[in-house]
Amino acid sequence: MSAGGFTDLRLNHGRQGEDSFWPSFTDIMTVIVMIFLLAMVTLLLKNMDLLQQLRSSLAAERSAAEQIQSTSDTNLQLKQRLVQLEKDASIIRMRLMDLSEEHRQTLAQLEQSKSTNSSLQADIERIKADNARLNSNINQLQGEKRALQSAKSELEQAEEASRQQQLALQSQLAERDIKLSEQDAKLVALQQQYQLTEEELATLQALFKEREDELESLKSSQSAQLGQFRQLEQEYASLEKKYNRLIRPARSPVGKHVVQVRYQKQGGRLHIQMKTPADEGFADVSDKRLHQRLSAIHSKHKKDLYIKIIFPDDSGLSYTEAWNLTEALLRRYDYYYREP
Repeated sequence: MSAGGFTDLRLNHGRQGEDSFWPSFTDIMTVIVMIFLLAMVTLLLKNMDLLQQLRSSLAAERSAAEQIQSTSDTNLQLKQRLVQLEKDASIIRMRLMDLSEEHRQTLAQLEQSKSTNSSLQADIERIKADNARLNSNINQLQGEKRALQSAKSELEQAEEASRQQQLALQSQLAERDIKLSEQDAKLVALQQQYQLTEEELATLQALFKEREDELESLKSSQSAQLGQFRQLEQEYASLEKKYNRLIRPARSPVGKHVVQVRYQKQGGRLHIQMKTPADEGFADVSDKRLHQRLSAIHSKHKKDLYIKIIFPDDSGLSYTEAWNLTEALLRRYDYYYREP
């Protein structure tokens, strides 16, 4: 029982001191490092957001300045065109005044000509035609004057619209300047906070480096143990394979498709005979023909194929030759030796 009347359920609660100090210290330092890393990530994200907003504001300011410059150029061009139109209108008015004066002079001359000489009737007709042409020109010039006045009014309206647009852009720029100043103040505060955390980061990095060294030591120890474990796994797999081979049932021709192969040396040459359940007796075959027939029989019977190899007492084969022939044939076709 503890001093407060509750049962202490902790393991090894009687052991206090060095054994419980390092795990607790490691947990505390891990929590501190995690908190610091989270704070650093938050500050970096805020800095990136503020920098992105600052870039957007600068880009918008440049765009607004370019738009103001374009509007100013357009206004200058409109003013120049308006001045040119006013000059053209003045020239047209002067021409109208000149034509009116010529018209009056022509009428006076016609009156004088009527009283003095009837032979000038043809000239009068010509002068009337000129007068009609002058009247037509006057009407045309008056139409051009009205068109110029309409263009002048349109130019004045466009200039007024551009002036209103320029005022709106200036207002937007003022608002952006205020926002930029606020963002600059936030950025300065964040930079100060970042500088304050650099010292803590250096201390935590030193502690983190010590923990990394300990972790590397543990990793190297773990790698050695892992190598031993893999070696034990390989040994276990080998033992398991041998064990499986030991507990398998004995090789037996019962229920199998038995093929008999007899080897014998005659005249220093290997003589091969073969007999299947369908054959009445042994038949001579070459080595190639033997493997062809055994491959065909194996593809048909597979796990039921039992190869019985016979070496007569007077076969003339050495033990090594007989063993090599037996092992090669059984491992290739016999059901017992082909299974894993």
